[in-house]
Amino acid sequence: MSTKLDLGKIFFLILFLTLSVMTVMAGTIKGSITDKQTREPLTGATVQIVGTTQGAIADMDGNYSLNVTNGIYTLSIKYIGYKDIVVNNVKSGKADVVLNFELESDAQALGEVSVVARKNLEGERALQMERRKATLAIENIGSKEMSIKGISNVEEGVKKITGISIADAGQLIVRGLGDRYSTTTLNGLPIASPNPDNKLIPLDLFPSSTIQNITVSKVYNAEAFADYSGAHIDISTKENIAEDFFSISFNTGGKFNTLGKDRYQMNRNGSLFKTSGVDQAALDMPLSDFDNYVKTGNIFDTSFAVKKKSTLPDFNGNLGFGKNISIDSQTLSILASVSAGNGYQNMDNAFYKTLEATGNVQDNFSYDSYAQELKLAALGYIGYTLHRHDRIGYTFFYTRNATDTYQRREGTDAEDHELTGSNNITHIYTLQNHQLNGLHNFGEQDRWELTWGGSYSKTGSEEPDRRQVMYIKNNDGTLGLFKLNRQETMRYFGSLDEKEWNGNLALRWKWNENNFLKLGFNYKNKSRDYKATRFYYNLNKINPTVTDIYDTDGFLNQENIADGNVTVQRVMQPKDSYRAGNEIYSGYLLTDFYPVPSLLVNLGVRYEISKQWVDYATDGGDWYAERRNLDKNDFFPTLNLKYTINDANSIRFSASRTVTRPSFIEMAPFLYQESYGSAQIRGNDELQNGYNYNFDLRYERFGKNGDMISLTGYFKYLDSPIERIQALQGGATLHSFRNADNGMAAGVEVECRKQLIKDLRLGANLSYMYTNVKLPEGGAYTNKERPLQGASPILANADLTYSPRFGEERQLNLALLYNLQGSRIHAVGVSNLGDIKQQTLHTLNFSAGYDLNKHFSLKLQVNDLLNRNVIFKQEVPSTGTEVEVERYKKGTDFEIGFSYKL
Repeated sequence: MSTKLDLGKIFFLILFLTLSVMTVMAGTIKGSITDKQTREPLTGATVQIVGTTQGAIADMDGNYSLNVTNGIYTLSIKYIGYKDIVVNNVKSGKADVVLNFELESDAQALGEVSVVARKNLEGERALQMERRKATLAIENIGSKEMSIKGISNVEEGVKKITGISIADAGQLIVRGLGDRYSTTTLNGLPIASPNPDNKLIPLDLFPSSTIQNITVSKVYNAEAFADYSGAHIDISTKENIAEDFFSISFNTGGKFNTLGKDRYQMNRNGSLFKTSGVDQAALDMPLSDFDNYVKTGNIFDTSFAVKKKSTLPDFNGNLGFGKNISIDSQTLSILASVSAGNGYQNMDNAFYKTLEATGNVQDNFSYDSYAQELKLAALGYIGYTLHRHDRIGYTFFYTRNATDTYQRREGTDAEDHELTGSNNITHIYTLQNHQLNGLHNFGEQDRWELTWGGSYSKTGSEEPDRRQVMYIKNNDGTLGLFKLNRQETMRYFGSLDEKEWNGNLALRWKWNENNFLKLGFNYKNKSRDYKATRFYYNLNKINPTVTDIYDTDGFLNQENIADGNVTVQRVMQPKDSYRAGNEIYSGYLLTDFYPVPSLLVNLGVRYEISKQWVDYATDGGDWYAERRNLDKNDFFPTLNLKYTINDANSIRFSASRTVTRPSFIEMAPFLYQESYGSAQIRGNDELQNGYNYNFDLRYERFGKNGDMISLTGYFKYLDSPIERIQALQGGATLHSFRNADNGMAAGVEVECRKQLIKDLRLGANLSYMYTNVKLPEGGAYTNKERPLQGASPILANADLTYSPRFGEERQLNLALLYNLQGSRIHAVGVSNLGDIKQQTLHTLNFSAGYDLNKHFSLKLQVNDLLNRNVIFKQEVPSTGTEVEVERYKKGTDFEIGFSYKL
């Protein structure tokens, strides 16, 4: 009995104490933490009870919740780059205590003159707020999201945007529209491209370590030059400095099919930091003098010999520095970043073949390739605040990407020659960009805003010393030199330099808080200089016994050249050079106004005066003797509407007219070949501008915790679009360009982001598109009507991220990223052969990062987990079959690294 009583007392006592403790623990302090000026949530801000280790961290919406016992507390609220807040005598009881805090930037009180803080647009939540409030329909990705998802450069970043894919040679495809239909800017100013065949600069030139965010607009705004219908991609470099910092990071890794394996490299003079060259005197002298000069000494700094090496790991690193300096009542901000990296890529047992109309194979080659890449980038920024809203800034950006690829190929050509080729290609892209810009507010309540900017960019594309030696298999099985037309053993040097000046000036007047009128002017001047030189080796006088194709010094040497056994022919034809330019004067007027509180109307018109020219030589003509001009003056109207249903839901509509101008090489009728073995191109002097009529309708819904969904439908009518055509000339395919009658692109895009549970987020987007173009008469192509080249009817991205925090400083980031790229036309079919199509491609990447504390973090990344082959197939209409014509596999790669930030 007593035992039961004792147990009952104990149970009662435990229940009483539990209820007492629950009563004591019933208090909750909660609320939100936001930027005092911008009202944006400060994700990651901390609330801590002074004198204890107990605290809470603000979530994606800036909300925090702190469970406490009944009592009186002192709270400390902190966020990097903001002034701390200390709140005394916070009483906690049974009822929840709601406290909302607005933090003020450290840069806002620097004396008698206050400085307005600039938004830090690197985080996903801050960029989503920008997207939500933007006048235009935009999509964006910031450096923090890129870091979590293991995205190393801008090209990889834009592939995650709805409706965008990357084709061969880095060509951007947006909504099925090729490179010519989009535009790229750096900090809002146009930037030149070093690629002669592409309008856009290669986006992999920009490492993520130098980028603040990428903003993509697929609708037109009158502030921008009107030469886009696909997308306007603006790359914003880092400039905001919330606090002084110094950072260093280092990564290493490699591809599983490459690391530690043998690789082959043709002789090179030094590393990829240096550009191979040729004796300048040998280029400048008359041809009659060259024939004797080349015998007197080696004019090249490389040979054709190939060496075997073991592949080292990939390495890359970054140094960053930022500091704010107070000068009287103003702030001078300095930021610098330098990154460097190298990598290796082996591809074994790849192949390609060409067909004839019956489906029989003409050329059939297998190949192994060995590539090395060097990437350098440097960013510098200096900003100075003048008054409360005024600032000026200077940005410098430099990058150099160099790739050296050796390829051994074996197979049979169309004439049944059994051949072995030893080829080396080096390609070097460089960019140097200077920007100066300013912003000034004046008038009562800062109703007037003046913005100005200017930039100078210099880009270069060099192909120094492309080399090739061809061998033929003799009847007895031995190898000999292939000498069919004395052009099989050769060197090629090509260079393209482009310079571009840009200027803009805009004045905005606000007649109330939300409505304004804006007047602006833009100027662009772009010039290009291209030249190429070939050197052919006549080997008819030598017949060496070839036992090793990698050892060429025994017969391709200066001694044989001096003795006349090997003749080097220099080919510098006027048609291998051209000069070109484009000058645009433009002005625009636009307004943002609300006829009713829920409807925003953006109405604008732009007028452009464009003068485009090319100086060139016809076949057999003199240097730069001919000129083609294309001068046009055009109006470009635009309308953007945003109807806000409520705080979460909105509908957007856009309509505009834009232009597509021909590239320089397309508008002049000279025969152009960028490099030996590439397609021959002849421009068209009757080519005119194409015009595009664009319509977009989008629904957006933004929820809590960064959740969102958008649904977009679009239609584009292409009037006289510029299309590449194929014609037959002397049995070979010649590429040219014509204005087609018309074309169209239409599609649907869906995007969503959802927090599944705390710290676990899902993001996905899907694009379905239909494209069609009616080709002009006169081409040798098989299909007179087809989808746009490079357009995949379906594109999809999905990512799953898990980012839990462990205290204030430790955080884990895990990300799994999936990409689907549907089948698309790789090359247009000619001569009764169907189109060559790249088959559907699936990729899966994994990224993991862990912040050990506020200084150290670790990283692991694995790309292309599925390790799929890239496959191309061609239709053969005469047999109703589809033949695989090319296959290669890049392989899975991994990377591990660490970073330190002070």
